[in-house]
Amino acid sequence: MIKILEGASDKAIAIEIIGGYETDDEKSIEKMFEEKISSGMNKVNLLIKIDRMSITHSSWKAMWSDGIYALKNIKHCGHIAVVGDSKVEGFLVKMDNALFGSEKAGRIEKYFNVSDLDKAMGWINE
Repeated sequence: MIKILEGASDKAIAIEIIGGYETDDEKSIEKMFEEKISSGMNKVNLLIKIDRMSITHSSWKAMWSDGIYALKNIKHCGHIAVVGDSKVEGFLVKMDNALFGSEKAGRIEKYFNVSDLDKAMGWINE
């Protein structure tokens, strides 16, 4: 299930994943992303809070579709803040940024600890 977090600017989407991540969640995020692009945003910033996400209750199909959608729309991805509470998550975000990030293109993925949620929100609102 996804919950929209308050505090995101017009150029950003901020969500929290609680429990499992399902196809309906993935489609909702796609719709939000498309609405930002349709409104004239060339780059969309994202904050995804995952500390209460359950990978074992999530749909692999939804996660796969999410990844494919992100790759197809990579030119529209700006700052991506992943907020969690795990060193493993932090490492995976660093690896993802090394592969797909581009400072020149303005596409940067950063990991923030849950205690730094306000910093993460500020970063996507820059």
